[in-house]
Amino acid sequence: MIRKQIEKLLNGAAKIEDMPEKFSVSFSAMPGLCDFQSNSAFALAKELKSNPFDLANKIVSDLQGNDMFEFSVARPAFINVKLTDKGISHLAKEIANGKLPQPGEGKSLYIDYGGPNIGKAMHIGHMRSFNIGEAFKRLYKKLGYNVISDIFLGDWGMPMGLIMAELEFEGTLDEYISGERELSLAVMNEAYPKGSKRKAEDETFKARAEELTLSFQKKKEPYYGFWKRLRDVSVSEIKRVCTLINVDFDLWNGESSATDYVETVLDIFKFKNLATLSDGALIVEVAEEGEQIPIPKKSPDEVQRYENPMPPLILQKSNGGDMYATADIATIYMRNLNYKPDIIHYFTDVRQKQRFVQIFRACKKAGISFEGQELWHTGFGTINGKDGKALKTRDGGNMQLLDLLNMLYEKAEERLISNGTNFDSDLKRKIGNAALKFADLSNSVEKDYSFDIDRMLSFEGKTGPYIQYTACRIKSILAKAGRFKDNFNFLQEHRAVVLELNKLWSSYMTSFTEKSLNSLCAALFNTASAFSSFYNSCHILSEEDEKKKSAHLTLLKLVLSSLEEGCEILGIEVPEKM
Repeated sequence: MIRKQIEKLLNGAAKIEDMPEKFSVSFSAMPGLCDFQSNSAFALAKELKSNPFDLANKIVSDLQGNDMFEFSVARPAFINVKLTDKGISHLAKEIANGKLPQPGEGKSLYIDYGGPNIGKAMHIGHMRSFNIGEAFKRLYKKLGYNVISDIFLGDWGMPMGLIMAELEFEGTLDEYISGERELSLAVMNEAYPKGSKRKAEDETFKARAEELTLSFQKKKEPYYGFWKRLRDVSVSEIKRVCTLINVDFDLWNGESSATDYVETVLDIFKFKNLATLSDGALIVEVAEEGEQIPIPKKSPDEVQRYENPMPPLILQKSNGGDMYATADIATIYMRNLNYKPDIIHYFTDVRQKQRFVQIFRACKKAGISFEGQELWHTGFGTINGKDGKALKTRDGGNMQLLDLLNMLYEKAEERLISNGTNFDSDLKRKIGNAALKFADLSNSVEKDYSFDIDRMLSFEGKTGPYIQYTACRIKSILAKAGRFKDNFNFLQEHRAVVLELNKLWSSYMTSFTEKSLNSLCAALFNTASAFSSFYNSCHILSEEDEKKKSAHLTLLKLVLSSLEEGCEILGIEVPEKM
């Protein structure tokens, strides 16, 4: 907001001086010196073959006497801008009354995140998908998009066939099918890893698992009916976990939802002569002429090598079984049939990046994704322990999502007890979730990061609980203050907080553009820190000057609403007390 106003003033001065209107403004790299800066004089002087310092001074000379901004020039040609008291007040009012840019106005966006496989316990990778996808769903709504969210369950592949094959191997499948034995997620969690291990060791077992998978995919009974029961039990547990971590979906579809469209999709590729047979499998070529795919480096100093070309996309196995990619393409077909979204955005493990490039290209070649539709994929990194290795449970097993959540809630309880805070199960859940979400989303989305539970649960430093604690402190002060009239006659002592609020406002669009929430997290922390410094240096409730006191309280009210809004985007709940 304020940067655009400064840019308009600078370009207005450039017009007066008969110069090109090419000035841009950024936040200051030296906050102690100025609030905003423009480096445009360097490039412009080069273009005009003039002295950059003289050019900058010409621009600034036309802007003296502005009651909101103080303009100055620092060598060699930096244009520095500092807010006056009136400018600070104006900016605060804009933040209080402003509306975020609406790039999504009139556009629909279908967001696909979550993606757990049914029949298996969710692991910590699903937590990243839930956290990132949920935050972007909320951000997109804030930016004007009409959003449809879908968990898109992995419910139509080999895991279900492995569970059935393992239960059959153990001689209990018929009893589970008939209902003599009670089906539970615990049964599936035990059967799946056994079946997965047995498949790797026994070709006959593997073939039977593939046969059973094909049977329920072809809707043959009793396997299709049993598959539906497996799905229902799994979905019930997934919904319970989603409620715990403040995640919800508009749709609970899965690969199975698109199964009726698979034949239609295959016919489209065949009709357009895009599909060919290769060793009995149906494939489509998606490589583009001349492209090179970089092979990940093992070290930064290693020479970059390339893989060429992009491998073909397999649409159907040689035995007629569906591929995951086929289900994904059929799903895009189904979504366009039912919703015609302008954008479809997927969030998955970064290792699936190439797969989605293949799928998107295939959909565009076949016309399944219509002209003008945007297909986005955001890949996220993995979570490791403090030692850089995969997280493990106390007994050394692989860390599951519920293990992680329970560990966080236990640690949150310990922290609350040590602080002498009265709490209930809901408060420790909110604090545990805030610690988890903030730590997760503070990192650049594609990067791996280390999970340090003690650090992320701290009530000090760059953590979710610190943001919550700051908001709770402001709530307490405002409750004690009682009713007051908003007063935006802000002073220099309010400057640092207002400027951080402005950066917080800007971080929404930065996060949108970069497709990563770390900018928003950093801005929330910096705003909370700036408030803490203000709080420690100013008398608020004891201030005798009523006008000054009301200005202080107006600032607190603005900080609280801004922190709550940012936390709401991240899926963090702000409690009343901590």
